[in-house]
Amino acid sequence: MRLIVASMKGGSGKSTVSFNLAVWLAYRVPVHLYDLDPQGTLRDVCQDRSEQEIFPALPVSTTLEGDAPNTAYTIMDTSYAALMTFRKALISADVILMPVGPSQADIWSAQRFIDVCVEWSTPPVWAFINRADTHHAVRESDDAEAALEQIPYIKPLGVRLGQRTAFRRSLSEARAVFELDAGSKASYELNEFAKSVYPTLGP
Repeated sequence: MRLIVASMKGGSGKSTVSFNLAVWLAYRVPVHLYDLDPQGTLRDVCQDRSEQEIFPALPVSTTLEGDAPNTAYTIMDTSYAALMTFRKALISADVILMPVGPSQADIWSAQRFIDVCVEWSTPPVWAFINRADTHHAVRESDDAEAALEQIPYIKPLGVRLGQRTAFRRSLSEARAVFELDAGSKASYELNEFAKSVYPTLGP
């Protein structure tokens, strides 16, 4: 499955999601990554992982040109800033995975992104709340998830990744959250999230 992690909004955590999901996948099947974001965060963390000799390694391409890798699973990290590459990647994917933050601005951005996807005749869009509230008394994530369910052409996954330090550490240490601490809340959330994206590959 060719999966693209994409949204119109910067700072939605696309690279963190792409990296953690890719590591989870690499423990189960061969996976190839594309870093199509000019910032190059995914490429940098995977290079850091390689230099530290952390396995499984994650091969990364920075362009869609050339021969496609001989793997059944690919993940593409993208940026709306590189519009032509962004559009080409969207159309080439099997599924678009859209992280959405728990705010009204993120919901508005999600709606605009769906309008673009419909215009470009892209593959299905699966959405989830990223950087969700972790305190039970804060309701923004519940409100955002309810709003997502009202947007046409979106498949809400019904799982969330929380606003947790472990996800930030995962990039700085080039390890997925479950490699840092298999018993953490972040690790549990990632596993549930990954199983919702790749249900045939769990647990």
